[in-house]
Amino acid sequence: MALFRKTAVVDGHALPGRRLTVWALYYFLLYFAAPVIGATLVLDGLLFLLFKYYLDACFGVFCLFG
Repeated sequence: MALFRKTAVVDGHALPGRRLTVWALYYFLLYFAAPVIGATLVLDGLLFLLFKYYLDACFGVFCLFG
């Protein structure tokens, strides 16, 4: 995207445009992707236990193999 690669001139100094760095990817994975995946895994486990032991019904893909 050309929007992120534009250089800005501040007081005669050319500043480089924004770019994705390794640290940005690391923080994205650590603070966004990992918590989202962890929360969905916990929710999936709780729903599985709810359906299996409380409602006595199959849950998700387990219905295909059971």
